[in-house]
Amino acid sequence: MEQHLFSPNSAARALDVSRSKVYDLMKRGLLHYVVIESDRRIPASEIARIAAEGIPAKSEQA
Repeated sequence: MEQHLFSPNSAARALDVSRSKVYDLMKRGLLHYVVIESDRRIPASEIARIAAEGIPAKSEQA
């Protein structure tokens, strides 16, 4: 079974947010990702989850 993985840039475009926002969400543990060699990749299921739930505010805890 193949699962589509997004680069941070592609995830930002898909979510209509800045690339720095994607990195911020990953750093805060609010956007899960996998590491392949030295690259971070975001599963399509995470993109769909954030698109459905919205982006948590800074004050919300993970």
